[in-house]
Amino acid sequence: MRQFCQFLAERQGRSFADQAALQDWAIGDFRGFWTAFLAWSGLRCSGAAQPACEGDAIEIARFFPNLRLNFADNLLSPAFDDASLALVAVQHGRATQRLTRAELRDRVERVAGALKRLGIGPGDRLGMVSRNGAEAVVVFLAAAAIGASLSTAAPEMGAEAVIDRFSQIEPSLLFAHLAPRPFDTGMPVPERIARLAAGLPSLRGVVALDEGDITGFAVPATTLEEMLEGAPLLQADWPQLPFDQPLVIMFTSGTTGRPKCILHGAGGALLEHAKEHRLHADLRPGDRLFFQTSCSWMMWNWQVSAIGAGAAILAYDGPVAAPTLWDIVAQEDITVFGTSPPYLRLSASAGLVPAASHALRPLRLVLSTGSILQDDQFAWVWDNVKPVPLHSISGGTDILGCFVLGGPDLPVRAGESPCASLAMDIRAHGATPDAPVGELVCATPFPSRPLGFLNDPGGARFHKAYFAQNAGLWTQGDRVAIGPTGGARLHGRSDGVLNIRGIRVGPAEIYRLLAGWPELAGVMAVEQRAPAEFADGRLVLLVVLRPGAALTSALTGRIRRVLAREASAAHVPELILPVDALPLTSSGKQSEAAMTDLVNGLPPRNLGALANPECLDALRAHPALLSRLFADSAAPMGKDPEEVLRAVWTEIFGMAEIDPEDDFFELGGSSLMAARLFSELQRLTGIDLPATILLQGARFRDLAEALGAPLPEGPRQVVHLQPGEGRPLFMIHSLSGAVLDLAPLQKALASRRPLVGIQARGLEAGQPPHSCIMAMARDYIPLIRQVQPEGPYTLGGHSFGGMVAFEIARQLRAAGQQVDQVLMIDTLVHARFLPGRQWLRYRAMRPLRHLQGLLTRRPEERLGYLADKGRVMLDRLRIKLGRAPLRPDLAGAQIGDAHIPPALRAVRGAALTAFTHYKPGAYDGKLVFIRAGDAGEFDPEPVWRRVSGGRLVVLEAPGDHLSMITEPHVQAVARHFDACLA
Repeated sequence: MRQFCQFLAERQGRSFADQAALQDWAIGDFRGFWTAFLAWSGLRCSGAAQPACEGDAIEIARFFPNLRLNFADNLLSPAFDDASLALVAVQHGRATQRLTRAELRDRVERVAGALKRLGIGPGDRLGMVSRNGAEAVVVFLAAAAIGASLSTAAPEMGAEAVIDRFSQIEPSLLFAHLAPRPFDTGMPVPERIARLAAGLPSLRGVVALDEGDITGFAVPATTLEEMLEGAPLLQADWPQLPFDQPLVIMFTSGTTGRPKCILHGAGGALLEHAKEHRLHADLRPGDRLFFQTSCSWMMWNWQVSAIGAGAAILAYDGPVAAPTLWDIVAQEDITVFGTSPPYLRLSASAGLVPAASHALRPLRLVLSTGSILQDDQFAWVWDNVKPVPLHSISGGTDILGCFVLGGPDLPVRAGESPCASLAMDIRAHGATPDAPVGELVCATPFPSRPLGFLNDPGGARFHKAYFAQNAGLWTQGDRVAIGPTGGARLHGRSDGVLNIRGIRVGPAEIYRLLAGWPELAGVMAVEQRAPAEFADGRLVLLVVLRPGAALTSALTGRIRRVLAREASAAHVPELILPVDALPLTSSGKQSEAAMTDLVNGLPPRNLGALANPECLDALRAHPALLSRLFADSAAPMGKDPEEVLRAVWTEIFGMAEIDPEDDFFELGGSSLMAARLFSELQRLTGIDLPATILLQGARFRDLAEALGAPLPEGPRQVVHLQPGEGRPLFMIHSLSGAVLDLAPLQKALASRRPLVGIQARGLEAGQPPHSCIMAMARDYIPLIRQVQPEGPYTLGGHSFGGMVAFEIARQLRAAGQQVDQVLMIDTLVHARFLPGRQWLRYRAMRPLRHLQGLLTRRPEERLGYLADKGRVMLDRLRIKLGRAPLRPDLAGAQIGDAHIPPALRAVRGAALTAFTHYKPGAYDGKLVFIRAGDAGEFDPEPVWRRVSGGRLVVLEAPGDHLSMITEPHVQAVARHFDACLA
């Protein structure tokens, strides 16, 4: 990095105070940066270096269109000592191979010559299923030398998974290791390769990379040694090929269908890797890089490219126990060690202290990638390995490189990647000061952008994958927060976000909070939506316990409390299940996709791509995944109410041992969980406690005492949430009909004015719910005036509650009463009342939404779903005729919510019906609209601005429609309320 800056100072007169200043220039003049880096790097190329880039749009930009080079020639160029070490191949149970740069080049020339004799050249595609060793590196560089493109896989991958990938590239030749090894698992490797070859009609031949049996193939098969016999060496002057010559074809994970084929160019990969290796990792001659990887992962290609920096690389093939990789680091004098968070966790769990047990003097840098590196792992490396920088690097197969990584002169902060890759304008798209996590996007063109997807004429799939979501920006699919110093903290995949009761939950947030717990060896959070009673989404947490640990009530309670306190109630799992192992891909990444399929009763996707598919067997048809079980036998009618409470509490929270001080909300209790709790208590004891009693005391002890005390008097629709001084703030219920979901806002408010909640009619037995907002308002106004006889009134509500508050304000003013203001928290309107263009878009998408609703249900559930939809349509007709609906509980999204108590379902359905038919009228009072920073499907602001005559006050709070009233986002809502109430 310093040498490059010195070069810029000498050649261009540029000087930079620090790396941040260099980055500012590199982003602002990315063409100038890449031209200067190409000149400094000394890469062997021909042709003109201008233009550096054609086009400014990332999707179509082309770098160095007039330049020609050879990828393999640059990695093995004579710029470095031919006698220096290039490659060390450590194979479990076999002798270690060591190749100098000259020896490696000689092998590459021989294989390249043999390929050329077979007629293979530019435009041809090859496949390779290889162990991580010298043979794989040689074949890769030989293919690159003659302009052929290569796709790689590892022997542990299932045959069907590899067929899914290789059949799309139609390789003419397949290189493969055929000999079995003692540490292989699953189907024998020879059988896998035979099945793979049979599934590739394009194959002309198979080349064995070892001594394995080559008989039994339907196409000609030979060994590498036989192929080389009599083959000429590739000429000393390797061919200069176009900058965008296809180099490798990588594959997407295939979690949403057949894996897509990502085509990467030689020039872009070479240039990007040279930048990352030589500038960010400061690799140079004398360094030895060892990265824990396999041939199926892009980090294998990334490591091989480090030969171009003059460094030696180490490839390891064999089983991995806790000390294995540290043994290699010590024995081979590794200077830069690349690993993964799971291996660091394995080392810590085993009680290793490599600093004491291994000689690690040459080690100067540790790299980690593959999953999110937790804060405590930085401390573990510093304290137990060596006080060297630990760089969390992240990018992906998509770009064959990194978006965020480190720098030789940058400080390391726990949990962060020190910086963005030079000349890449990395942003957290959609982030705000109150909600700093956004979509990881890149706003500048970069050379290692893929050439496109194979078999994608017109580039439609490529556009959809990376550019459709945010116009003009490369969208990686990760969530990230950018710190004030430019460091990046990853928060997991954005496409892996869970939807729990409408609130988006990032699994990475859960993993971060549970990282380093001594009882937990691994955790995985997934969303369950089947069978129908889980249609609103419940969070299931799978835990792998360390030896000697058990999933006790104490551990369950601690998990719940920490997640509820440090994240939100939505982050708290409804179900915690212990498992022996979590599903892993062949590259060692956890497969949430496979586990999600399993818990939802679906065949796991890409089972053949898993390294340990057998770990899923124990969970198939697990009783806890089939239904919520309230054991009547444990709490029959007539038993002591506290015993009944104990039994129901145990069922809801999964804790057999209950502390009287356990708090419902601290354990992650939600309003729907409260509804189920009190519904069961009423069914089993006959005692009809209002759920709002939790707002007065939410401990187990408080509820036990309430069951033995006289029932509270007065109308249950009026709930005094908070005492205070001055005029009260009246908050109207949301679609749930209850005000329990206002508890976070109540706690966050600094205002000392009284807070009064108004609940829906119909929560109590014998009361029909309202299905008309104007009727609700007429019913609620007398309740409000019992508390405050005369105005001015202050009204508010979240979502549907804001709409009812708005209508109450209209009726109060029509009756001559003053209304101070109406505070609406992200209050929506039905799409039919939107401006014309928004309404047309909604109508166009409506059939697709219904089709999705049908297809996401099991075949045996679809007829009932259609019947319920028919009843909803009949009720809509009845309402238009002025008659009451027959089945309000089926309205909208309530279909299938069988787990919700019937009274609550009826209230929610009636409220949805009321929402559907309410058109806001004109209002000339003060109207405050607090919108969610994360906008929903359509924007209701134009409607509210129109009815207010343009006098609408618009404020914003982080989060989406539901998460904005939960921690931590509710704090921003509370600040807006406090300012309005002051």
